[in-house]
Amino acid sequence: MELTIVQIKSIMENNFQIPSESSLIEITLLLIEKLGSIDSDIREGCLEILYAWIMNGEYDDTTLNSLGDQLISLTHTGLGQEISDLVFLRSFTALEVAVILIFDEKCEKGEIEGRNAFLTPEIVKRWFTTALEYYQQERDYRSYVIGKGWAHSIAHGADLFRDFAKHRFIQKEEILQILQLVKQKLASPSPRIFNGKEELRIASAVYTALLRNKLDIHEINHWLSSLFDPFQEKRFWEFANEPEKMNSYIHVERFIKDFYLMIKFGISRKGIHATPYYYVSFQNRDDILKLLEQYILKADNNSFYYKPD
Repeated sequence: MELTIVQIKSIMENNFQIPSESSLIEITLLLIEKLGSIDSDIREGCLEILYAWIMNGEYDDTTLNSLGDQLISLTHTGLGQEISDLVFLRSFTALEVAVILIFDEKCEKGEIEGRNAFLTPEIVKRWFTTALEYYQQERDYRSYVIGKGWAHSIAHGADLFRDFAKHRFIQKEEILQILQLVKQKLASPSPRIFNGKEELRIASAVYTALLRNKLDIHEINHWLSSLFDPFQEKRFWEFANEPEKMNSYIHVERFIKDFYLMIKFGISRKGIHATPYYYVSFQNRDDILKLLEQYILKADNNSFYYKPD
């Protein structure tokens, strides 16, 4: 069976009904393959269909575990290449793993009628380890690719860790691993500047992780301070002859500002973020804001912002 854009649109327009002429598993395998399409309409359509079928409970527990294993393994396809169309498959399969995590949490909370939680600590930890390797080694930093649409692997990877951070089997040890990983992604020399609000998506993952209230203010401060370690108190223009390091400096500076505003105003409770999770009170909120103000000034190096003595 060949899956065309016409068939994809037909499924979406028919309230995501499973086509009668094919089995669920057969068409699911085709949808997963098309997540790597260079045609944005096909890729995004397959993403939406798989999302709907997972959240609508079309797959049984065994199938969801198997799908998760397959999807997380595909995040390593072509990993390490700086420019390759394989980035689309990595990026979009990461999003679907996140959907399975979300569905499992909903089942565990009794929000899905007739379904119980199906993931085990072993499965979640295995997927988490594979995801850490994927994000650590991802080198295709492109956001929007002309003629092919969003690649956005850095943003989608951050979304995956945002949803790992919410999961009941992720505890303090894994939260610290997430923070170390995103620090590396922000502060390590970068071949290009993020231009698709990747820092905001990373901030969302960090915000979500800290809402678990597993870290004290000293641990948070230590992590924030470590973001600046690679730059050794230099100003950003001192990296004019080191463009990859300048790019990472800009990433850290943008992240600090995005994170400050997110702590200040909270996460939007509209659309995909309309979840009770974000009604949890933020421990040490005022202390974190004060720290972030200090780090915004630190990143500025007293160049533009005025702060009275």
